[in-house]
Amino acid sequence: MRRRAGFFAVSVALVFAAGGARADVAISSAQTQNMSCSGGVCSPTAKNAVLSVTDLTNLLASGNVTVTTTGSGVQANNIDVNTAFGWAGASALTLDAYQSLNINGAISVTGPSGLSLATNDGGSGGTFSITRKGSIVFQNLSSQLTVNGSPYMLVNSVSSMAAAIAANPAGDFALAGPYDASGDGTYAAPPIQALPTGTVDGLGNAISNLLIDNTSSSTGLGLFYMNGGTIQHLGVLRVNFVGSSEGRDVAGALVVFNEAHLFQDFVTGKINMRESDSVVGGLAGVNGAANISIDQSFADIRIDGSKATSLLAGGLAAQNGEGTISNSFSTGSVTVGKSGIAGGLVGYDASSAGPTTTIANCYAKGAVTGGEQSMIGGFIGQEIRAEKFKALTETSYSTGAVAGGTSSLVGGFVGSSQPAGFLYQNVYWDTTTSGTNEASGNEGNLTGVTGLTTTQLQSGLPAGFDPTIWGEKPKINGGLPYLIANPPPKR
Repeated sequence: MRRRAGFFAVSVALVFAAGGARADVAISSAQTQNMSCSGGVCSPTAKNAVLSVTDLTNLLASGNVTVTTTGSGVQANNIDVNTAFGWAGASALTLDAYQSLNINGAISVTGPSGLSLATNDGGSGGTFSITRKGSIVFQNLSSQLTVNGSPYMLVNSVSSMAAAIAANPAGDFALAGPYDASGDGTYAAPPIQALPTGTVDGLGNAISNLLIDNTSSSTGLGLFYMNGGTIQHLGVLRVNFVGSSEGRDVAGALVVFNEAHLFQDFVTGKINMRESDSVVGGLAGVNGAANISIDQSFADIRIDGSKATSLLAGGLAAQNGEGTISNSFSTGSVTVGKSGIAGGLVGYDASSAGPTTTIANCYAKGAVTGGEQSMIGGFIGQEIRAEKFKALTETSYSTGAVAGGTSSLVGGFVGSSQPAGFLYQNVYWDTTTSGTNEASGNEGNLTGVTGLTTTQLQSGLPAGFDPTIWGEKPKINGGLPYLIANPPPKR
């Protein structure tokens, strides 16, 4: 079976390497150290090695190059691209890692050349990661890209991606570079309607200024209508979506219905929902059933559903079924009208399966506001589980201000938790910024959920937070805990 990039279990401590401190080969601006290059192959002579980007590009000027982590009697683990580089000739570059491949700098392929990427070549537990400092850009769509032996078709627009997926839904596709969708005009429905079952890789690039207005219909709002494979390393920036006023609608900036895997995706912009009984999430409308995941992703979407009745909304996902959400965050504000359900990260979390960890190592910072008779939580709006399956939410926190109209259930962390006795572990909310000392709108205090002041949250990682997953620095995330593998974008 083919290995899918971004689809492997991975220790977060291995992701987003900053250098060669963990038996890595680093491609950087530093001088070459502990590397031997001969016959077009560069391999380490010690577990920690550096390949100068100048030396690499000079080699590419004269022929194909393979950078590997396996040397004579030496086995490094990961390849870390820590600086920008590019080449213009016809030479091909192969990056072959025993475990992880971490792209922390911009790679520019300007000629008719090829790029081959491999992870877990002999090892296991590795992944293919692209940080927000990293990207891969191809100037020539005829260039060759392979990831773990799978060939990818390069596309350079929303329309070409939609056409390619429609022609071969099981194929693998990559966005060759950033794309400004403002020239596309306004869509009346998600532009990518076909169900991808392969991998769609943004390569760290983003589609910006996507406009969707389905005022006269209820066809969904999102770049993809549904995902059945893996969508990874893809940004959708500065979206502007306006929902239907004539029927129930479902919206998510990246995908309306996620039925597979989202990895290292990111979205920004605004969504205006106007119809009653609609569903809206910042990244995904619905995160589906078992074995569905959102990992290392974030949403900064301002959701305005103040004029809709019975709206379900979440800063990252509106509804999470039996799927998992991990190492992710949301920062946009969420507003619903009368009888709405809203959460800073997830609106509605419900499942009959378990027991399992469904949400872990996540945070929400956006304000959450509702009309009368609403359910409002800084992190989750409403959580319902079959009583025998007390699924776990752990090592997460929220800071957003929460407010609701008359007869509303408002909690610093969850609006309503049913039945009582959910398994929460090392979960927190900010009592200063939320404006409430109650964890839950219907239960008050919850076991495993602790209120801390802003000062307390900024004064060292809360109890239970793993320092290999979480960091805390005054100049990052306002001094609050942040995810090392998924740091917030610089403002």
